[in-house]
Amino acid sequence: MRRAAIISAAGLAALGAGCAYDGDGDRPRHGAHGPSYDGAEWAEARGPYRGELHGPGLATLDPWLRETPEGRAVVSLGFREAAEGYVSEDVAHRANIWFRRYADENRDMRITDPEIRTALVQAAGRYLR
Repeated sequence: MRRAAIISAAGLAALGAGCAYDGDGDRPRHGAHGPSYDGAEWAEARGPYRGELHGPGLATLDPWLRETPEGRAVVSLGFREAAEGYVSEDVAHRANIWFRRYADENRDMRITDPEIRTALVQAAGRYLR
């Protein structure tokens, strides 16, 4: 019985250490390519772009990519040409096609609101890690 208690305590300690927060309240994460940044650190590491999209392709971009923070992250981080927030017609068309294929989980050629929401969170999380 003591052995099981010691093993359980060690496991809980390991889990607690993995959930440690730094002094600013941000959770530091380290991936295969070094630390990843959240919030202001991410914006500083990213450069002058602060999340607003502009350019001639903005009118062509699907509303869920244009009007949500996750969608803007997918476009600006997923397409090299839009890294500074400038969206050309070509980038807008490619982003729309990519996202519609990515979001269509059941491959019925129609995307529903739940599919859109899920895909936005998954795709943005993939780029923001």
